[in-house]
Amino acid sequence: MNAINDTVFGSMSYVHSWERTDKQIFFGRELDVKIVAEAYEGQGILDVQRNAYKKYLKNIDQYIRNTHKVLLKYYLDNYDVIAETISIPDKINKENINEELIVRLIRVKSIYFDRKGQFGWLCDCAWDEEHGICILLSDDMLCVKEQDYLL
Repeated sequence: MNAINDTVFGSMSYVHSWERTDKQIFFGRELDVKIVAEAYEGQGILDVQRNAYKKYLKNIDQYIRNTHKVLLKYYLDNYDVIAETISIPDKINKENINEELIVRLIRVKSIYFDRKGQFGWLCDCAWDEEHGICILLSDDMLCVKEQDYLL
């Protein structure tokens, strides 16, 4: 296993990409989250990824504050499709869901930085357990996408 001490990312190990695990607080829960800089074997971390990570660190509080609204809108806009996928409990149906409840349906697993400078949270979510979702943070406008969008 290769290891580096990057000037911005810090100590990283190579496991299909450069990564490390970090404890971070998301929506009132402390989670073990992977910090991932996309790379193929033999590739280093790019300056565009370092700049993206700096931007992420600078704006993390804003991202967390604004995610509730974006996630709730996504859930409501896609409710019919989501309802076909999972059995939705009464407390999180279309009429009862709110910003506080919606973030309980996701779990941030990774903060992923691709080689073009895009970044976001890769999340497990209650309505797509197989693939999860990506909360894209890098385009000055938060949005929810399928995980494959960033991967």
